[in-house]
Amino acid sequence: MPASFLGISGVRRVGSAVVLLLALCAAAPPALAVFVFRMGDTVYVDGKRYSWEEWKKIRDTYQAQPDAAKPQAALRASPAAAAVAPTEPRAASCITAIYYDEFPSEDERFQCTAGLGALTREEILRQGWKVDLIEKIPAPAEQPAQSPRGLPLYQYKLVISR
Repeated sequence: MPASFLGISGVRRVGSAVVLLLALCAAAPPALAVFVFRMGDTVYVDGKRYSWEEWKKIRDTYQAQPDAAKPQAALRASPAAAAVAPTEPRAASCITAIYYDEFPSEDERFQCTAGLGALTREEILRQGWKVDLIEKIPAPAEQPAQSPRGLPLYQYKLVISR
């Protein structure tokens, strides 16, 4: 648009908005994410296909980049980093040790990753975790597929975060 159409104040306003947008884009740290999709025993990670066993090995041996490589200014500026100490986990998963025909009762313990150990749902919530996802995992072929009541058996997995 010509400057005469917007007027001088309109050009300044648009120019200020463009400068602000460029500054925000330059200051924002890049976000890294991996898209993981599981269907049965097959796991797709960023378009690559793995079996569940292969993916568990990859996931368990993944080495996060060391803290020295992360920009310290970005860590200090993040409000989430201030709320949770760097040594505490921010996400974990918890799974039932046995198979159930319905969701386990309140006193049942889940085996949790990230060094949390065995916790009940109440203990998970009391420690400040929130449940993001509940996954029903069917019993494998070598296990009986039904309970004595005739209902299908599942393991229950909680994905939790702070």
